[in-house]
Amino acid sequence: MNILEFVLGDTRTSVLLSALLIIVLGVLAGRLVQMLLMLFSSKITKKTRSTLDDLLVNTLRHSSVLLFGLVTAFWVLKWTHGTFAEEEVLLRKSFRFLYEGVYVVTALYVGYFATKVIDAIVRWYLHEIASRTKTHLDDELAPLANRVMKVLIYLLALIIILNHFNQDISTLVVSLGVGSLAIALAAQETLANMIAGFVLMIDRPFRIGDRIRLPDGTIGNVKEIGIRSTRVIDDYQVMIITPNAEIVKSQIMNFSYPNDIVRFEVPFGVAYGTDLLAMRRVVLDRINREADIVEADTTEVRIMEMGDSSMNAILLCKIRNPNDIPRRKSDLLLIIYNTLYEHEIEIPFPQRVLHLAPALQQLMEKNRNIEK
Repeated sequence: MNILEFVLGDTRTSVLLSALLIIVLGVLAGRLVQMLLMLFSSKITKKTRSTLDDLLVNTLRHSSVLLFGLVTAFWVLKWTHGTFAEEEVLLRKSFRFLYEGVYVVTALYVGYFATKVIDAIVRWYLHEIASRTKTHLDDELAPLANRVMKVLIYLLALIIILNHFNQDISTLVVSLGVGSLAIALAAQETLANMIAGFVLMIDRPFRIGDRIRLPDGTIGNVKEIGIRSTRVIDDYQVMIITPNAEIVKSQIMNFSYPNDIVRFEVPFGVAYGTDLLAMRRVVLDRINREADIVEADTTEVRIMEMGDSSMNAILLCKIRNPNDIPRRKSDLLLIIYNTLYEHEIEIPFPQRVLHLAPALQQLMEKNRNIEK
């Protein structure tokens, strides 16, 4: 027997008033916690360098009133449940419906509060930890882990609610297993791309900003490494979206790894009869005077083949920025042309040598005599 029951003399009325008073006290307690956090949180969190405590306190401050109110209401309804067990059917069912409704809302809101806490931790990690690391792996996996944790928390809340209503959870697990198998078969290609996305994030064959060559020969800069596909922007500023499964099973050329120094080639040709040693010397001397050429001792001119009309050669040199390759190939080809022209080294046109059969030569000679 509590004090209200002694004063009012009616057990049902005293229980209802007591329950209402406790719920009000719970809401007030939540409001008090909110006010205390607003007053003292800044003073406490300023003493620490980390922003994690600021984020957690802010999350609790925004949820404290409703969280305290729901938890208190559920506890009070559970405590007063036995009082109405022998009441009339309508009142008993109404109280039971209220009790179960508050339980469901409380469980869902506790799950929602847990997701907010996880979201605050992930935001702190991305801001404080991931920004200091050299790899982008944590920047990409942290949001994914955040979404997965949220889904697991809500699934856990759903299982707790079903267990409260005496539902067979094993049936749900079996149904989820069968459903997952059906989804896996229907979305086999999508799942393959997602698994390949995880492989790319862990193996790190390239990073965001790297210049790569895709399996189809396209060259561009990596814009985004997603779960399903990788986005690359080519030299024409066209976005190319390639499924991750295609990238994982193919050979990828990364021009930016392990460093940003890249070697490329510039093909050109000179006429037969050219002094190739002198040509090589003047070209190398002129190219190595360019400011962006690095490791000049590795710059070389290679004679590749005897072509139909020229001796074909290539210039091999290194620059520091792979993104400059298209522009620098054009610039260096112009420099090679001017250098050869200045040193009177012939750049040949396509040539063909024709040998006429003797009978055809006699016929042409006869035609010339007739014309005369």
